[in-house]
Amino acid sequence: MAGKGDTKAPLRRGHHVPDSAIMSLTHAGAGLTARRAIQTLARVRVGAPVRTRSVTSCTLLVFLCACQSYVAVPVHPVTLVAVSQRSKVRVATKADVLLVVDDSPSMSGKQQRLAAALQNFTTQLDGLVPPIDYQVAVTTTTVSERLGACGPAGDPGAANQCDSDWQAGGFACDSGLACFRSFAAAGQFHGPILQRSQFTAADFAAALASQVRVGVGGARQPQGLEAMKLAISQPGFLRDGSKVVVAFFTDAEDCSDPFHRLSMLVKDPSTGNVVDQCAQQTAVGFAGPSSLEPVANYANFLRSLQNSDHSSKEIEIGSVVSLADGTQDPGVCANPVCDTACDARPAWDACEKRCDQAPTFQICMSDCNAQCHAFCGGQVPSRRYLELAFAFSGVAANVCNDDAAPALGRISGVIGIPKQIQLRARPSAAALLVVRVERGGRSIECAPGQDYDFVDATDGMFVHFDGQCVLQPDDTWDIRYLTNK
Repeated sequence: MAGKGDTKAPLRRGHHVPDSAIMSLTHAGAGLTARRAIQTLARVRVGAPVRTRSVTSCTLLVFLCACQSYVAVPVHPVTLVAVSQRSKVRVATKADVLLVVDDSPSMSGKQQRLAAALQNFTTQLDGLVPPIDYQVAVTTTTVSERLGACGPAGDPGAANQCDSDWQAGGFACDSGLACFRSFAAAGQFHGPILQRSQFTAADFAAALASQVRVGVGGARQPQGLEAMKLAISQPGFLRDGSKVVVAFFTDAEDCSDPFHRLSMLVKDPSTGNVVDQCAQQTAVGFAGPSSLEPVANYANFLRSLQNSDHSSKEIEIGSVVSLADGTQDPGVCANPVCDTACDARPAWDACEKRCDQAPTFQICMSDCNAQCHAFCGGQVPSRRYLELAFAFSGVAANVCNDDAAPALGRISGVIGIPKQIQLRARPSAAALLVVRVERGGRSIECAPGQDYDFVDATDGMFVHFDGQCVLQPDDTWDIRYLTNK
């Protein structure tokens, strides 16, 4: 089976690992942001919540004069970019929450961390003021797979070759001469819609934890945005007057392609390696036309949702995805705790059990350990999920963090009145940051250390409101700063 990444061969089989890592081995054996878009004005999308403008840079020469001589000290040019983040606080009494959980092979351990954090998530939602009547549904990122090449179209022999090439059943050779298979559960809920009012807090968290363990037998290329659209369109999920909250949990990129234009994985005929064409098309610097569905189309779908009085629904998006460690930029994240566990005794025991009957035991053991490490971290930078989140002034967190509770805490925060706002980039200097709150027709200048504080967290920097700037319903917050990203 092929994995996610630029040039991955068919899935490698993945020592004390945490239980989550051992589960990864067991399952596998069975089968700009202020993004870099902040760097140049040309990359900013119309309507994006983060606006930038270039500030002229220059090379400075410092002249030190003495005894009729001088020393010229060049200072490297720095481009400062102005960033503006602004949004209105809108309070709802109902929330319909959709969790879109990646069910591709590298996600087993990450699903376990998500499930372990749901008790705290429930407690935080229950503590929102004013109280929220909320319900939660879960869907997966599996929609379809379109891989490789085949021919002739519709031929049973070609379909059988597809099954053999991609180590799975159910493929057909489509009219575009690619191996295609659909999934009947695409966009369906993984279990019933859970209404908080029908459970005790403990029972609700336990039921939700069971649902987010969606398994790792899904499509190898996640299509989380398309799955989200299909799930939200299911009858009976959206309630009148409710706020819509969508949270994505994935370690890869979104490959949504509802019109089946792209063979997402192909095999290099000269090496046999698997090439991830979805990752190539979403990489920085890709110059060709993209076959993927534009993120803007999914943003427009969400903006089109209405209540019975034809008012637009309030939308909140959270993306717990693969970020460059310590930043809000897309990247391939790492989990050192998981990596250490892969080389401990329990992981070796799991690999030995898996490789016991393998004809080449040492090769199998090496592959098993390598897969464990590969599945610890991110697989592909998650640019498209971040683009959608930031289109709605949403939040982002790193899926590789060993504790998923802080990420879920940020998502619960945007459902109610936010206590802090995540900055899209690191300010070049705290003195250049301006924080305002507009309330009742007047503008409040927030003083640092009195009305707001910086919170420097693992995944970036936040402005935490305090004093007279603690946010209230119908406030508009406005944060402006310079960054040299």
